Amino acid sequence: MAITRWNPTSELMSAWNDFDRLFNRLTRNVETDGESMTNVGTWRPAIDIDEREKEYVVSAEIPGIDKDDINISIKDNVLTISGEKPSPENDESQAHCTERNFGDFQRSIRFNTKIEQDRISADYHNGVLTIRLPNSEEAVEKNIPISFTN
Repeated sequence: MAITRWNPTSELMSAWNDFDRLFNRLTRNVETDGESMTNVGTWRPAIDIDEREKEYVVSAEIPGIDKDDINISIKDNVLTISGEKPSPENDESQAHCTERNFGDFQRSIRFNTKIEQDRISADYHNGVLTIRLPNSEEAVEKNIPISFTN
C-alpha cells in the first residue's frame, strides 16, 4: 500500500470546480447534445446602480437590441427594464457553439427613496442603457444649521 500525502488544496479546488460547473449549468440554461451548445430561455443583462447626491444612475449592458425593443417602466419605486434580444437566423449554417444570450429579459430594481417619476431620463448608446432617476426633494439629504444661543 502506497502512502500519499493529503493535499487539502486539491480537494478544495475539486469541490470549487464541481460547484462552478453546477452554478453555470443552472444560471446559463445551457443544453448540450454532444455536438452543439445553445443558450436557451431568458437571460439577465448586467447592471450597475450608482447612488449620487440627487439621483440614482442605472446602467444596463444590452447590446444588439434596437432601442424601440426595450421597455422601461416604474411603479411604486420599482424600475423594470424588459425586452427581447432576437436570435440571429442563418439557414445556411449549423451552429456548433453559441455562447451569446438571446430571448426575453427583465430586470426589476426597488428603490427605498421616492423617485421623481416626471424627471426620469434614459439614454441608449453603444449597447449601454443609462437611466437617471432623480430623488424626490423630500428624499434629498439636507444639512440643518445649528444656531448658537447664550
